[in-house]
Amino acid sequence: MNEVEKIESQLPYNPSDVDIRQQRFSISNLMNMITHSEIELWREEDYQRKGNQWSDEQKSRLIESLIMRIPLPIFYFDGSEHPWKIIDGLHRLTTLYTFTKGQSFRLENLEYLSELNGKSFFELPFKYRRVIEESTIEAYLINPGTPDKVKLNIFQRINTGGSSLSRQEIRNAYYRGKPSDFINKLSTEPSFLDATGNRISYRRMKDKETVLRFYSFYMYFDRYTPPMEKFLDYAMESVFTVDDKTLSDISERFRRSMLAAISIFQGSAFYTLDINGKREGKSPNIALFEAWSVNIAKLEQYQIDILVKKRTLLLDRFINQLQFADFYKSISTSTASKKAVFTRFENIKKLINDIVNA
Repeated sequence: MNEVEKIESQLPYNPSDVDIRQQRFSISNLMNMITHSEIELWREEDYQRKGNQWSDEQKSRLIESLIMRIPLPIFYFDGSEHPWKIIDGLHRLTTLYTFTKGQSFRLENLEYLSELNGKSFFELPFKYRRVIEESTIEAYLINPGTPDKVKLNIFQRINTGGSSLSRQEIRNAYYRGKPSDFINKLSTEPSFLDATGNRISYRRMKDKETVLRFYSFYMYFDRYTPPMEKFLDYAMESVFTVDDKTLSDISERFRRSMLAAISIFQGSAFYTLDINGKREGKSPNIALFEAWSVNIAKLEQYQIDILVKKRTLLLDRFINQLQFADFYKSISTSTASKKAVFTRFENIKKLINDIVNA
């Protein structure tokens, strides 16, 4: 094996299978493709970074750039499926589509073309409308046959830093359909919102990542190996292959686990507690959420009833557990290490079993 072959053997795919070409499109062509569902503008809940949306001024400056004939940054499309996925350029295309269809904002705070402030697309002089529609963009198009691992890797690499997509936003967009619908449904489950006091932020889809952690460890705890991000990637992709009956059962166990947490902890679910039982921190501890939610979800209802009946004893023993350095470290520092994950899960499992079997 020569040096090149040795290097390529370490890749998770065959480089010769990668088929990506550069192509030029006019804005009017892209708008028509979107209109006829040949390119998919994802649903807002699939991609939108609430709190990080483009302002009307940012959108207006994009339109101004086109009128001034300033080239836009390159776009990326996944053309291996129908309709095409937008890998990079979603906000730009959404801005262009809604503006040219007269569905959104009016231009404001333009840097140079101030006389156009306050105008919609159809109120612009014909000359400028034509400039926008005839402008061209450069795009990389991923062709059929390119391995899924390559497509996901491209997605992750171009969405790093700044205000780009979070890892969960990438998952939610890339694994559209069954996986994203399942995770989105769990994240809006009323019992989840009640158990967490609605204190797990929806910004950057932190809430969705939290319920994905439940699913991941519920299904694949024994397979866990760091890094956590790849473990969550694997679990979310796996939803495609899980039958609906199993997903329905998981949803019900998740709901039952959340209701149990409400009854047992009564407002302090998934928090660390001081020696007086007072909760610490402003939001739930995600590591504790994983360990409690999954372990409770694996119980039968009669076992959960025992925990609720003996909640005072359970809380006392949990507070005592928090005094042990190894356990506390597993929920506070380096929480994604294999040792930390197994430490918190096994200790919570033992605590529960001791109460149930007492």
